[in-house]
Amino acid sequence: MALAILQWESADSQNYRFMIDIGTNSWYRFKIGRQVIDRAGIKWVDEIYKVTPFQQKKKLTFLGDSQEEIRIPKNYFDGENCYIQLLSAKDRNGTSPAVSNVIRVPLGFQHVNTGRLNISPSASIDMQTTAFNPIRNISHEQQYLSQQASLEDILGSLVQAVLPAAISLLTPATNAGNNAPASGGNASSQNPTNMLTGLLGAIMRAVAPSIPALSGQHSVSTAQSHDNRFCADICSDSDSTAGGNQFSKPFVFGIDDALLASLAGPLIQQGVQLLPQLINAANQHKLQTLQANNQLMTTLAGDVQRRLMLQQLLQNQQPGAAPNVDPAVLAQLIAQLQNAQPAAPAAAPAGVATAHSLMQNNTAYTLSNGVILTFESLKLSAYNGKQQLLLQQADKLLFKVKLNVGQAPKNPLPKAIYTFYFKDPVSRQLLLEKTFKKKDIQANTSVDFEFMKNELLSLPLYKDLEIFAEVRWRTSSGKEYKAIGNTPAVFVQNYFVQQQGDAVSSEKELTDMKVYRTFWNKIWQSPSLGKSKSLWELNADARYTVSLSAEHTANGITSTKMSVDVKDKESLTDTTSGRMKAGIELSITELNKLLDGWDGNKPLDDGQLAAIKNTGFAKSNMAEMIYNIKMKGRTYEQGMVWVVPVFKLFEITLGKVDSLTPDGYVNEISSTKAKFPLPVSVRILGIKSNNQ
Repeated sequence: MALAILQWESADSQNYRFMIDIGTNSWYRFKIGRQVIDRAGIKWVDEIYKVTPFQQKKKLTFLGDSQEEIRIPKNYFDGENCYIQLLSAKDRNGTSPAVSNVIRVPLGFQHVNTGRLNISPSASIDMQTTAFNPIRNISHEQQYLSQQASLEDILGSLVQAVLPAAISLLTPATNAGNNAPASGGNASSQNPTNMLTGLLGAIMRAVAPSIPALSGQHSVSTAQSHDNRFCADICSDSDSTAGGNQFSKPFVFGIDDALLASLAGPLIQQGVQLLPQLINAANQHKLQTLQANNQLMTTLAGDVQRRLMLQQLLQNQQPGAAPNVDPAVLAQLIAQLQNAQPAAPAAAPAGVATAHSLMQNNTAYTLSNGVILTFESLKLSAYNGKQQLLLQQADKLLFKVKLNVGQAPKNPLPKAIYTFYFKDPVSRQLLLEKTFKKKDIQANTSVDFEFMKNELLSLPLYKDLEIFAEVRWRTSSGKEYKAIGNTPAVFVQNYFVQQQGDAVSSEKELTDMKVYRTFWNKIWQSPSLGKSKSLWELNADARYTVSLSAEHTANGITSTKMSVDVKDKESLTDTTSGRMKAGIELSITELNKLLDGWDGNKPLDDGQLAAIKNTGFAKSNMAEMIYNIKMKGRTYEQGMVWVVPVFKLFEITLGKVDSLTPDGYVNEISSTKAKFPLPVSVRILGIKSNNQ
C-alpha cells in the first residue's frame, strides 16, 4: 500500500529528524514552502521555497515495518518558509503518488537541540567510540514486575518446608548411623511436641506468603525467614545467633506455635503418615503439568503433519479437471498416513495428584505413602543471594538418590526404574530425560546415577532448572508404586553472581542523545490541531517500567499505551488526560558498554558478563515509577515528553569456580568484586518549542 506519513521526531544542532513511512512506494521527496492551500479537500504546500530531489528508501523489501528516520538541515527553513510536506511515488517519474499532511516547523525549533540538553548538574558519561545496537520494539506483555503465585509455587515451597521434618518423622532411630539423611535427624531423641511445633510452623510459613489475609511473624526475636536474595552473609550470621535466643517464639495467626501444635497435635499425628504422600503428590502435579504441555505440542505437530500431507495430495491434482494423481505419489502418501501415529485427544487440565492409580505408558502406578525420594550429598553455594546447587557441564555428573523408608524391609528391592527429568520451571519445557534400570536397591541407602558431558551440553547456562527423580517398582503382589523427588539447580561456567552490593558511585545521566539514543524513549508528542483548537494540554498519570534483559543484545522500548478521557469538543483546548503506560527494557550487554570511560572503568570481559546475564539478576533489578505529567502549549508550539534512565555503579560479588566435587558439583570458590551500572531512577523531560 502506498503511503506518505511524515512525523517530526527530534532535533540536533544541525538537522531536524523526521520519521517517514511510504509503504510500498520506493521513492520520496520533500517540498518546503511558506503557505498552505486546500485543493479538492487536500492540503498542499504553496509558494514553494525548496524541493528536494527524489531519493530511494533504504528498506526496499516491505515486511510490515517501512518506517525510516530522515534528517533535513535546519537551514532549509526560516521564519516564513516553515511548512514541509512529504511526497512518495513508485519511481522517479512520480507514478502512483501519495502526499502527507503538512507539518509546520516554527522558527523556535531552530534553537531546539534534543541532542545536547543541559538537564542537571550530574555528570554524563564521556564515550567517543562505543556503538550501541539499534533499539527494539517490545510489547507490554514482555515487561512484568510480579505475578500471582501459582499452585506449583505453593506446592514447591510446601515440599521444601516439610521435607526435613517428614524424613525426621519417617525414619526410625536406627538411621542415626551413616545412612541418616543430612537434612533429618534422630526422631527418637527429639520431643514429639517440639517436632510437631516445627512441622506446623514450617507448613504455615510456607503457605503464608500466598494467603493475603495471613499475617507474618510477630516473634520477640528478630530471627525470621529472609526473603532478601542479596543478604546471604547477613542471614547466615543472624541465623547462627538466633538459635541461642530463649525468648524467640514464632507466632502464626497471632498464636504461639507451641500452643497451636498442642491443640492440633492429635490431628497432626494422624496426618503424619500422609506426609510422604503429600510430597510425592506435589512433585507428581508438576510432572503432570509438564507432560500435559508435551502432549499438547505432540498433538499439534501431528495435526500439522496431516494437513501438509493433504495439501501435497491436492497439489498433485490438476485444477478444473478430473482427478489425476500419480499412483506412485498416492501410494507413498497412503503409506505415510498409515505409519503416522493417531492424534491424541486434547489433554484436560492437570489436577492435583492424589494417591489414586496413575496411568503412565499404559501402566497404572500408585503414589507411595511410605517412601520419600531425596537427593543426597548436595553441595550448595551462594548464587544471586540465596543457596543453590551449582553444576558445571563437566566430563561427568553424579547424582546420589535415596529411598527414605520408615521400616526398611529385610531384603533389597529386586529391581526398579529411575527416570530423571530436567525441566525449565518458567516455560515448563522438558530439556532432558534419561532412564536408568537398577537392581537390588537397599532402602535408606544412596544409589549413584551418572550423566556424561555430551548429555548435558543441551542444557541452558545461568538459568534456574528443576531436576526430578522418579522411581517406579513392582511389589510381590504385582502392584506398581512410584515416588518422586526433586531439587533446583543452575548450570554455570567459570563465573557466577554471588551477591549484589550497594551503589558505589554518584548518579550519571546520559545527556548526549546522539550517542545514547537507544536509552531515550519518547512517550508522548503534542497533537496536530485543527482550526477549531488553539491550545493543547497534557494532564496524565504516567507509569513507566524499567527492566533488564539477559537474552537480548539491544535495548527495547514499549510504545505508549494510553487510556484517554473523553475530550470536550466545544473547548478551544485539545486536552489529553487520563493514564499512559510505557517502558524500556535495558540489555545487560548494552549496560556493560556504559562502563567504558566511567571513572576509569572498563567493560567486563565475556566470562564475567556471561555470569551477570542471568534471568535472576535481571528480575531482581526491575522497577517502575508513576508520575503526573502536565504540559500546555499553543497551536504553533510543539511539545514532547522524553524519559531517560539514570544510573549508578553497583558492586557485584562474582564467584569464580576453582574446583568441583568428585560428583561434579561446584566446590571451592574464590570471590572477586566487579562494578556494573544499574538504573536507579528516570529523568522525565518535558520539551516545548520557544514561542514565535
